[in-house]
Amino acid sequence: MKFCALGSGSAGNSFVVQESNTTLLIDCGFGLNETISRLDRYGIHPDQLDAILITHEHEDHIKGAFSLSNKYNIPIHLSHGTFKMAQKKINTNYNILFNFIHNTKPFSINELKITPIPVPHDAREPFQFMFESNSKSLAIITDLGFVTNYLIKTLKEITALVIECNHDKEMLNNSDYPQSLKDRIGGMYGHLENMEAIRLLKAINHKGISWIAAAHLSEKNNDENLVRQLIAEATNKEMEVIKVIDQKDGLNWLAV
Repeated sequence: MKFCALGSGSAGNSFVVQESNTTLLIDCGFGLNETISRLDRYGIHPDQLDAILITHEHEDHIKGAFSLSNKYNIPIHLSHGTFKMAQKKINTNYNILFNFIHNTKPFSINELKITPIPVPHDAREPFQFMFESNSKSLAIITDLGFVTNYLIKTLKEITALVIECNHDKEMLNNSDYPQSLKDRIGGMYGHLENMEAIRLLKAINHKGISWIAAAHLSEKNNDENLVRQLIAEATNKEMEVIKVIDQKDGLNWLAV
């Protein structure tokens, strides 16, 4: 299994998971042409995509999903809640095959077993995902306000992890954001603060993780070097296995 990221942050999120001849796009928060261009960086043509998985309806996760799906006949997997909230983005002329996620019931796309993971976020029915194949597992966990016991239990023996490190609490509180936005981001249904991400890492078997990639970093309220340092201290991992996904440049292929 392999992973790469097209980019992650408030301006757009999109990730790729690949196993043998199966290629999945997780979220598509960039416009159609931008998505195609970013896929091309990693040698992927949209025709290769077996499915698009959507975590929730926010613009930085669905911006190009439906136009890409329609243009290249790519099935979409999403929750009923996400589908309902995204209706305004779906052109009535589009011909898209929608596959609905049912609670936490795992499903398969070719060689990949996929487990939906519910998370606390200010969306209608948000899910993140864990992917499993050949005794290897990868979870992509972003856009959540806090770490739940269910999440810890699900990720206990994960072998590779993408985890949101959105903001430093003090930096957010001291920022020039309006208070309402600070409250949303830092709230229980907002985005994951650095130390909450660290709490998750400490609670799971981080010794068995081959690499950790920090995602959805705030450009104004976080610091890449701080995130790397915190993860290294919490897990005793070498810096080369701690990655940070860039908004513009994404993250090159990593083996799981």
